Amino acid sequence: MDSTYNVAFESRDVVVRFSREVFDRELLTKFLDFLELEAIRRRSRLTQAQADELAEEINRAGWQRIKSDFLQP
Repeated sequence: MDSTYNVAFESRDVVVRFSREVFDRELLTKFLDFLELEAIRRRSRLTQAQADELAEEINRAGWQRIKSDFLQP
């Protein structure tokens, strides 16, 4: 059975080969971004509670920055 991809481990690199017909560039970029974020998440020592607090902080800061665009004076 032929595989649609081939994975090789070379020194510190992982090399994945597949036909260009399998993925378009945008989908591949999204997939690689996901893998990078997953690797960061696995190395993180952030607890879920800390992540939730950080997300809330970001939401508040973002809203403060854009609320004048949505609210009438």
